[in-house]
Amino acid sequence: MEYSHLFMLSFVSKNLKKFIKSSQITRFKSINSIVYDDIGGNPPWVYIPGRHKPEMILNFSDYCTHENNSFWLDVCGTMIGFNFFGFGFPIIFGCPVAYGGPNEPAIKSIHNYLLDLFGSSVECRCKTSSRAKQLYPRPIWYIPKLQNLSALSISCHGEEESLRKVWSDFSMVPVFKHIDFSFLCLSVVDLHGSIIQRHEFMPKSQKLFPPKCKLYQAESIETTQFYISTPAILSLFQGRQAIVKCVFFEISYLIEFMNRWKSGKAFQKLECLQIEKVEDDGDGRDGDVTDFPQVLDRIGAKYIDETKTPPTHTVPKIHIEFHGANPNTPEIKSHAYVVRESDKRVASVLIQGRVFQFGVWDKTEEEFLRMME
Repeated sequence: MEYSHLFMLSFVSKNLKKFIKSSQITRFKSINSIVYDDIGGNPPWVYIPGRHKPEMILNFSDYCTHENNSFWLDVCGTMIGFNFFGFGFPIIFGCPVAYGGPNEPAIKSIHNYLLDLFGSSVECRCKTSSRAKQLYPRPIWYIPKLQNLSALSISCHGEEESLRKVWSDFSMVPVFKHIDFSFLCLSVVDLHGSIIQRHEFMPKSQKLFPPKCKLYQAESIETTQFYISTPAILSLFQGRQAIVKCVFFEISYLIEFMNRWKSGKAFQKLECLQIEKVEDDGDGRDGDVTDFPQVLDRIGAKYIDETKTPPTHTVPKIHIEFHGANPNTPEIKSHAYVVRESDKRVASVLIQGRVFQFGVWDKTEEEFLRMME
């Protein structure tokens, strides 16, 4: 039975809700997150992420297009109107529609109800995009203040995107376990209301993304950005796992990152880093992408004897996209490594085509080399 059906049946009676929770206990335990996705400006869709497609629970709507067919339910103390028809896309999925805007108590009440139904440990994720902001009279960004909100996905791909609004919303929520941030704007409005064009991003990186912003405080982060320096993940990231996809890369930022890590003065929590050079999916005028530069000698890399098989570095992922996804970070198997001066810890380094990988071992150089004896 679909999650949307179980959700609506649970309102029939308290006994039926208890039966659903007990009979579906194994299935509900496999739910790792509930996603609230505004689909670029819509009232949010609520679903459970899956390997091939999302499993819908319900949609929200601002429009009472079928008032005669609506019915009202008490959801955690809030009376909310429901329907099985919606404005626009929801009708395609045949799942229930709840009437309530992003700033209304309806969403919070339904979220609390879902946690009671599926389990209080289920995490919440938010996906928001400004792609269609001209089409919908809604807030530019949708970042709800919900219980168990642990992950955020933001896409900024337009012109004159308001970073002031993003950081204002960030300041009102806890530090995220994971952030997925796509930043390929042509221009932005900074915290002071000034318009900054793309070619100005690099010299004004800290103005756009202040060192104390919560983007750098997340335990895990994945960014897609035009310049490697904006946002400055290689300089200011404080978490454990990072993937950075960029269009324009400069060796100096990588060398600076490696020197700071090796000195022990920064990135002490870092477990793994991946940098990938990609093509711009914005205006498409940036030409071919070349392979990652071979910089191992410039970062002071050491090498395992070629006759020996290097160990494989991987650690448990902080953020798992859906139930059944690979629970571990990408494997790194390389003869090259670097050593941190402060505690002699080792990190494997691998360059393959357009990708740079860096994985920190919880071992000293002596212990690391002993693994291959």
